[in-house]
Amino acid sequence: MGFFSFLRKEGENSGHKHYNRIDNSFIDNQAISSLLKSYVKLDDSLGLKSTGKCGILVKNVNIPKFTDMKQYIDNVIANISDKQKMGWELTCRSAIDDYGYLWFILEGKAIEEIVVALNAIGDIVHEKGFSRQLLAAVFELTSGYGVSKNAFLNNTVLTTDNNTNQYLIYNYKYDKFYPFIPLSSSKGMVTGSGKKRNYEQELKIMAQITDDLPCEKDANLWYPIWNIPF
Repeated sequence: MGFFSFLRKEGENSGHKHYNRIDNSFIDNQAISSLLKSYVKLDDSLGLKSTGKCGILVKNVNIPKFTDMKQYIDNVIANISDKQKMGWELTCRSAIDDYGYLWFILEGKAIEEIVVALNAIGDIVHEKGFSRQLLAAVFELTSGYGVSKNAFLNNTVLTTDNNTNQYLIYNYKYDKFYPFIPLSSSKGMVTGSGKKRNYEQELKIMAQITDDLPCEKDANLWYPIWNIPF
């Protein structure tokens, strides 16, 4: 079952015992802030490095209050981008994906800055009363062939051409991380029989992060998110 099928199922079963966890922003802030140690392990053990790209996936609601929240976050994003002049190296934008879901997409060099910005956006969604619209935070990794081992920690920009892009997904509703590695000939649309994933590599990633992050141990709940827009 894909992530969006899971969302529809959750909508029909809003009494799920985990559902209200997302009302507490401290939970997801704490989980997301734990990423740095896992990134070091993934680099050392599997040669995986952060591309510096991540995004928050939010379910759209067609009401004025939600539109106002999006505009407020867009203004915050613009302000964050302006901070580049003050030493921040972080860009942010919002986008609507192929399924009609809203993304806030961040790209930067330092994981600390990315985490601060991502948690700030999540906090705004909580504060504006749309906690239950928060779906996932997605962090992109690359195999980084030909790049020095400590490139990410030294704030080196990584190129992802010809590398295998892989993802860590944080599910806000369950407060759990899990890996996702889509297999396709390109980063374009993945549809129909083209929807395949690398479970073997996903298990290797899970083995490295399980001690440092809240992880979803049941692989049946590792819902894929296809056509991630970054």
